[in-house]
Formats: sequence, C-alpha cells, structure tokens
Amino acid sequence: MIVYHGSIRKFEHFNKEPEVHHLRNEIDTIGFWFTSDVKTAKPFAIGTESVIETSKTEFWEDGEPKVVQINRPVMGYIYKVYIDEPNLKVYESESEDSYDLFMKERDKYCDYLEGKKRNPTWKDGAILLNREEANAEFRKNLIRHGYDGFLLRNTKILGEITDMYCIFSSDTLYIADVMHVDDIDNG
Repeated sequence: MIVYHGSIRKFEHFNKEPEVHHLRNEIDTIGFWFTSDVKTAKPFAIGTESVIETSKTEFWEDGEPKVVQINRPVMGYIYKVYIDEPNLKVYESESEDSYDLFMKERDKYCDYLEGKKRNPTWKDGAILLNREEANAEFRKNLIRHGYDGFLLRNTKILGEITDMYCIFSSDTLYIADVMHVDDIDNG
C-alpha cells in the first residue's frame, strides 16, 4: 500500500516516536499519520520553526545585540511511503463521518475538563487533561486486538476528503520517495 506523509523536517527513516503534527483534537501522538494522496499531505509539509538568532536591530544598553527567537516559514517534504499489508481497523459509515466514529471510540480513554456538562466528549470543545495517556491507551487497545493501525475512510481534513491512516510502528514503514513541497504540483 502506498500512502503520503507531509513534514517540515527531512529524514531518512521514521523514528520510533511519531512526529507531532498538531492535528485537531490532540490525536497526533497516537501513531504515524498518512493520507491517501499527495494533495492532502502537502499542508503538513508547510509550517514554521522557531529559531534563535542574533538580532540586527535590537541591542542591550552596552551595545551588544540581543538574542531573539523568531518563527521562520519552512517548506518541507512529502514522503511517499510503502506499508507492507498492515492489519488496520477501518472506521467507515454511510451515515456518519469516519472521524466521528474514531473519536467516539477514543473518548473512552479521555478525561475532559468542562464545567457545563456531566460527561463531556471531544465535540463539546472541552479541555483534554490526559492527551498522552488517552492516546497510549487507545493505541494499546487496538494493538491488543491485533491491529497495526487504523484507517479513517473518506474523512475531511483541512477542507479535503481523503483516507487518513494512522500506523503504530515505524517497523513497517518504507520511504519510497521524498519530494520537496515546492516540487509538488498545486493541482
């Protein structure tokens, strides 16, 4: 199976720890995230990185330049990745978004802070208090059931409909090609 991964960083192989993508609802640390096409992976390859540098315009009283932190735009890379026959739990429904199905299942492991509702869920916009623990417990449960990851079929991400894959282990991920985001056609 071929999938795509966008990142602002260049690397030779996937590390043991998933890269934080700042996905909505704090799901980024569940595993390695992929899309079914290049177009929907591209926004994840565009971002900013914080850098520390000596200022050319700001100085201390003694005339020494200040050291400042700035956010610099980064155009990263799209990784074309081969995954060898993973056993995926598939979230798919005719009447409901697959993302909603997945989030309902993950909610079993989440502790939310919300003053207005007795049993808040992710849809309430409540503050998730145990992100790492919830993601780890959700992942462990699927692994216990023999899954290598999961598939959100035909889900909406960043305004586009795509299949989203989350793979738990880097052991089955093989980078087939690396493309700079500037080389990807905007069509």
